[in-house]
Amino acid sequence: MNITWNTISPAPPAKVKAVETVLDETLSTSGNLAEFLELSATADEPVLLIVNDPHRSTQTRPVLVAIAKHQAGAAVRTGSHRRAARFRAIVATGTHGFSIQESHEFEQAMFAGCGLNVENVTWHDATDADSLADVAGVRMHRWVADSRFLLPIGSVEPHYFAGLTGPHKTVTIGCMSIEDIERNHAGAMSPASEILRLEGNPVHDDTVEILHRLEATGKIVCAIGEVVCGGVLLAAAVGDPIGVLVELFPTVRRIYVRTILEPVDVLRLRVPLPLGRNLYQADKALKNNHLAVRDGGGIILEADCGEGIGPDDFMNLLRGSSDYALAQQIVARRGYRLGDHKAVKLRYLTDPAHRGVHVALVTPHVAESEVTGTGIRVFREVASALDWLSTVVAAPFATGMTIEDAGMITVTPTRT
Repeated sequence: MNITWNTISPAPPAKVKAVETVLDETLSTSGNLAEFLELSATADEPVLLIVNDPHRSTQTRPVLVAIAKHQAGAAVRTGSHRRAARFRAIVATGTHGFSIQESHEFEQAMFAGCGLNVENVTWHDATDADSLADVAGVRMHRWVADSRFLLPIGSVEPHYFAGLTGPHKTVTIGCMSIEDIERNHAGAMSPASEILRLEGNPVHDDTVEILHRLEATGKIVCAIGEVVCGGVLLAAAVGDPIGVLVELFPTVRRIYVRTILEPVDVLRLRVPLPLGRNLYQADKALKNNHLAVRDGGGIILEADCGEGIGPDDFMNLLRGSSDYALAQQIVARRGYRLGDHKAVKLRYLTDPAHRGVHVALVTPHVAESEVTGTGIRVFREVASALDWLSTVVAAPFATGMTIEDAGMITVTPTRT
């Protein structure tokens, strides 16, 4: 096989400022945070820190340290003897679950010695009815419902059906009940739920509506958004959650959005941890970059998958539907379940009546028997996957592209 390979990676700026400098400049030039902290201190009400879980790329600890430094500096400059803001924190897990040990290690790494008065920490459990309360028309963690001052911290990245992820999702989706998350994610079945699309995207629109309803109950939301690449915080913004999103969007585009002239014959999508922990999460790389491969071409998805293949509902829908039309019929008949959008769109990708793309998963941890009937083949090495693709791809292939950190970056052709 004579394949001409190109490689595309996220593109951080050539000159990168120190994380401390980025955060100091951001916080010192924004009056939003100072006013927010002063209001909470005056009211003697704790600020609820809402932080992302360990599966996200958010650089939370440096932000907490910077907030503490900013708060101390403001007190010195003004000569104020007013008490400093106090905090409690919730880890916004969405539907993710963690062991006691994982939770303890994360809490120690995030909060111990950060300089803030964090009185206590809890973890959201979307399935725990006792920890949920009605607020803004949805069921959310009781601490969100009970708190007036909300400070979500989240990284802004391309999201294949919400448009962008960020602190607007941390404070909403990250803290909602499983039923409300499922209702929100049902919007991902719509063609308008596209990567980088906000306007008219039903998933994004619903998230914004929940935010507005939260604020209408008297809650004050001050968000801190980041752009992170390769574990390095490159940019930050403070303020209204949607305003933060809009401010950081151009930076996200520069770093994570790439275009090519036309689709290639073979895509090699590399998905590092933590996103590559299972097939269900690594599938985001397929959703981000599927347009970069031609119809009838091949995709090699490289992921560790140490946690296996993912939720049963996702895999059962794939196994129970041999093509895209049947997958749609099943969902229409029984109603949407969390993760259905992933399976349905994957069937569209592999269905010969639509895209007809062949997908190979390269992983040391998943057996072929685990993906039988899903339209995916498993290999231990890239070379073996390429050999298989050479036998199933109808037309000879000559162009290939490797996409690094493919669960974050999105590559689209300008000509199809």
